[in-house]
Amino acid sequence: MGSPEVLSSEKIYNGRIFDVTIDMVREGERTHAREIVRHPGSAAIVALFDDDTVALIRQYRHPAVKYLLEVPAGSRDREETPEECAARELEEELGLVAERWEKLAEFFVSPGFCTEKMWVYLATGLRQTQQRLEDDETLEMVRLPLNRALDMIFTGEIEDAKTIIGLLLTAARRGLSNLSS
Repeated sequence: MGSPEVLSSEKIYNGRIFDVTIDMVREGERTHAREIVRHPGSAAIVALFDDDTVALIRQYRHPAVKYLLEVPAGSRDREETPEECAARELEEELGLVAERWEKLAEFFVSPGFCTEKMWVYLATGLRQTQQRLEDDETLEMVRLPLNRALDMIFTGEIEDAKTIIGLLLTAARRGLSNLSS
């Protein structure tokens, strides 16, 4: 089976954060229209303090129609590396800078319709600076022991995928084996 061929791509929406195209794609003998959300990528950060607490944010997410507890994250500026995005978002949303960064994972958020790739980092050696929220951001910082945050995954209190992935990978890196089932 040969590689799919993009026959055409029509931009139908040009937004601040993402664009939307309709691509005509030929796979073998079949041709399909694919609606694609084109996103520059994003970074998420597990901010882990020396006392094994993590800094999460609680914010209203309108598509979910509720407040969610999440790791800080944000979209990349088009010229920005994932690492630069992570450092900027950590300082903007939590007013923290990190001495050490470790990439935990990179993955496609929802590859059925979206090009967004997310990079998840573990940030340690944290120190406080000045929070610089964007005009449309209203966040509450919630600092929890890592073990409590992990328990909240299994009780359904943490529902955000990037947060679940980041916290579980952090637990694995820290050698925590007491994860609930």
